[in-house]
Amino acid sequence: MADDRRYGLIGNTGIKVPVRVATTAAITLNGLQTVDGVALAANDRVLVKDQASGVDNGIYLADTGDWMRTADCDGSYDLVKGSLIKVNEGSTTIGFWYCTTTDPIVIGTTSIAFAQASTVLAVVSAFMQTVLDDTTAAAARATLGAAESG
Repeated sequence: MADDRRYGLIGNTGIKVPVRVATTAAITLNGLQTVDGVALAANDRVLVKDQASGVDNGIYLADTGDWMRTADCDGSYDLVKGSLIKVNEGSTTIGFWYCTTTDPIVIGTTSIAFAQASTVLAVVSAFMQTVLDDTTAAAARATLGAAESG
């Protein structure tokens, strides 16, 4: 239901369904082709992030004809700054990417940019990285400012 996306009742704005591959350069959004060393099949999800016009960036379904934006990245409430996309295959783009474009994002109007996260934690706040990096329960409690119980 499209209204659910708008009101955030489903989790498709923050973390997207993984894509098979991401582009490394501008491509023609038509026909099956090889992207980042991967021969695409119909209906493969592709993170398109290098188009000459950033308005054309987003997540698409590969097809033998014209490519279409995916249902989770075709509406104005589907992508926000920080949305995370996992790329499963490719020679250079495998890993996590996130949207760096300032909100609000209007698909088909806003120039959309993506950056690669060096790790999964790169898109988590610095504070939460510290908590997750704590090696002992005592260190985590100290980071959180919580007293030891008992």
